Amino acid sequence: MYSIVLATVPSKEVGVQLARELVDRRMAACVNILPATSVYRWEGKVREDEEHLMVIKTRRTYVDDIRDLFDEQHPYDLPEVIALEVEDGSANYLNWIRDETDRD
Repeated sequence: MYSIVLATVPSKEVGVQLARELVDRRMAACVNILPATSVYRWEGKVREDEEHLMVIKTRRTYVDDIRDLFDEQHPYDLPEVIALEVEDGSANYLNWIRDETDRD
């Protein structure tokens, strides 16, 4: 019923902008933005960049909406959107996610 979506952005400012959009649209209850160093292969070369990791708490049913928003607004050609299912957690916290993402 709930998911954690992981996504990277090039700066804290971009992360905050996207996070505010997600929370304003009730697509996420909360977004944490953490500094990260990413090492990856892109266009045949190993690269290392300072990025920010977004940890997005949401309902599983909104993962496609989040991916669509990132496809439209994210500055990367290939934005990372990886969803992990929440199997268990604090009932009160999960209820809060439900309430804060109630779009009906």
